[in-house]
Amino acid sequence: MLRLMREHATSWLIKVFLFAIVVVFIFWGGGSYMEKKASRVAVVNGSYIGMLEYQDTYRNLVDQMRRQFGRQFSSELAETLNLKGQALDQLINRRLILAEAGMLKFDVSREELQNAIVSYPAFQTNGRFDPLRYQQALRYARLTPQEFEVSQRENLLIKKVEQFITRSTKVLESEMLSFFHHTRDRVNLTYVQIDPQDFKNQVKVDEEAVREYFENHRENYRLADKRNILYVRFVPRDYLAEVEVTDLEVEEFYQLRQDDYREPKKVRARHILFRISEKARTAEIQEILDRAKKVLELARKGDNFAELARKYSEDSTAAKGGDLGYFKSGDMVKPFADSAFSLKKGEISDLVRTRFGIHIIKVEDIKEEAVQPLAQVKGAVLKSLKEERSREIALQRAESFIDRSRALDDLQKAAAEEGLEVKESGLFAAAEPIPQLGRHPEINEIIFSLRLKEVSPVLGVGDDQVVAQLVEIQDSRLKEFAEAQEKVQEDWITEQSEVLARKQAQEWLETARQQRNLAEVARRNKLKINKTGLFTAISPAPLFGNQRDMVITAFSLTPEQPLPSEVYEVDGIFIILQLEDSQPASENEFQKDKNNLAKQLLQAKKEQTFSRWINGRRQQADIKMLQEL
Repeated sequence: MLRLMREHATSWLIKVFLFAIVVVFIFWGGGSYMEKKASRVAVVNGSYIGMLEYQDTYRNLVDQMRRQFGRQFSSELAETLNLKGQALDQLINRRLILAEAGMLKFDVSREELQNAIVSYPAFQTNGRFDPLRYQQALRYARLTPQEFEVSQRENLLIKKVEQFITRSTKVLESEMLSFFHHTRDRVNLTYVQIDPQDFKNQVKVDEEAVREYFENHRENYRLADKRNILYVRFVPRDYLAEVEVTDLEVEEFYQLRQDDYREPKKVRARHILFRISEKARTAEIQEILDRAKKVLELARKGDNFAELARKYSEDSTAAKGGDLGYFKSGDMVKPFADSAFSLKKGEISDLVRTRFGIHIIKVEDIKEEAVQPLAQVKGAVLKSLKEERSREIALQRAESFIDRSRALDDLQKAAAEEGLEVKESGLFAAAEPIPQLGRHPEINEIIFSLRLKEVSPVLGVGDDQVVAQLVEIQDSRLKEFAEAQEKVQEDWITEQSEVLARKQAQEWLETARQQRNLAEVARRNKLKINKTGLFTAISPAPLFGNQRDMVITAFSLTPEQPLPSEVYEVDGIFIILQLEDSQPASENEFQKDKNNLAKQLLQAKKEQTFSRWINGRRQQADIKMLQEL
């Protein structure tokens, strides 16, 4: 049931009709009535989590991420995000929170449940609850109203527990101020980079040291386990000709996916830009503001806006009278979009500050949000529906093929019976891409867990479904020194060059700290001096990579202590930093954004409070894994 829900959903969160239902299951992993007789993966204080419930939750998470990241989503990203762990965590948390609701004797009234359901925008027509759309969505998802309402009631209980746990959360003025400066203060750094590669020619090879390095790092020179598979690929497009759909099904599909055919609100505007450099001082900024105010007065007095843009704007659109054409809200930086989309046709904005400078905006035209009629998009709807059905057929054929392959204990024979093409991968390691199939860590994990001649479950490769049989195992072994000598020597030289580079970088840092002048040290040693440009702690310069400790250090530097006490390493390159400039956010900005900051910080503190509470409950709970995932 949930698999079908997943396969029929294509938009982010509740942007589509169906996903408004699925979100109930995605965040918390499905109702407790699911698959009671399924195999069990874990038990939480005596409450079992079934394998099918877990699999549905995991697959929904994968589908959710695929919607969010689009083509950027990959198996590697799924592994990095630990979606398997997230799925199990959601189910465990659900059990614990619902148990807490029971102890607190919380309940959900029929009226509360009805209000929650009728408030779903996905179940409404022209802002009012539409029973027909509600039933249509549930029927399409193969859910009964009772099933949906059980899960919805549980989610309302979960919400009540969360509100109860976080009810006393407050935000202090000092916390707001600290948060404000953390997110708005900016610094500019100078830095030099020391590359260990530049020190390799200083390393003299010592045969005895190289052999000793090999003995101390034997595991680095292990030949990996490898596997070879035969497989059959089920491609959805091969089944498109089998798909037949009715006009009613097209209509239902269109109704459920209206957001896919929704044209968002668009605005056509002109603007006049007064650029402000990141390095601009207060006096210079004030001068630009004064100029912008004078031009704004001219525009509001009725001077031709396009001519003013040609004369004063410092943007590339000046030659076109500042015309930006039609754009969606998300096409522009937030302050600009917020202002433009709040104006009526013909209105002129106040001065708007963005990272580019100061803008004056005039709205020339507005196209309101609208859903394209079915007649206009029927071809696209039909294509999407057929593609979805073809994916279902491919999955069904793959599942049927697994049964036959296992019955015969021979994938090739089963394929020959059905006239399917069999391919052989050739040997590959667990960390390597599978030849012809690509890099899919979760598939490699399954393949390497199979016994010789065992047939796999269905393996998803993009939209395709793959069934594989393990036909060869090559066991791991340690290389002898002679086999690995060239690589060992290269690794030893790399290690020694890193030692030399770090030592030299530390010496240069000490000299720069004594002189409080990194530029002079760089000049004497022919090092290139670089600048980060102004950045905030929450949007650090690319130089920092994921080094949060380096960012913290950057914002702790002062004119009196402009250099840190240590050299940093990012991606194998050693870095020496020095404070060039700092620009604290102003008190005026704080007062202006105080209310928004309070809301943001309160929400963050509530999430933190609830997270701490649930972690405490997990530590106290009796949680047992019953099988590996």
